[in-house]
Amino acid sequence: MIYRAHQALYKGVFIMIEPGHEPYDELCFSVYTTNRYFHHLCNLILQDYNLTYLQYMVLLVVKTKKQTTLTAICSKLDLANNTITPVVQKLVTKKWLTKKKAAGDSRFLEISLHAASLKSLAEIREKIGYVQYRFSQVAEQPIEELIEQYTTLNTSLIKLNQNLADDF
Repeated sequence: MIYRAHQALYKGVFIMIEPGHEPYDELCFSVYTTNRYFHHLCNLILQDYNLTYLQYMVLLVVKTKKQTTLTAICSKLDLANNTITPVVQKLVTKKWLTKKKAAGDSRFLEISLHAASLKSLAEIREKIGYVQYRFSQVAEQPIEELIEQYTTLNTSLIKLNQNLADDF
């Protein structure tokens, strides 16, 4: 049986779609799947602390600063205020974070780690570090190289998103 590749022309660029094309051949599917598997690995740890992956990401951002703002968290995670606000509120309710009015400007809230959460967060980070170590072994690459590759991919995708925004 003879199969022919399907050719498509989009904006002057020929795109080849091979017969028997599998979802894993698509970069977007591969990145999505990788992200999902990694979230699953992290959730094996986070479930014991009643945390979601996004809550953990917020905690990591807050940990890097002594005090921060909702705007800074949103900026670092590249997520909207209406996405992060309920996450922060839930973390305050769970006693992972504290909120207080900023000394210089009472219109702003300063967000910091609750003193009682420091030990648990350190435990989580140790366990996540172990998962990363094991992943590095399975991938047969140092974790620093894996992070660098992912960062390069993210940077390229950010540039592409900016460049293609007007094309669609």
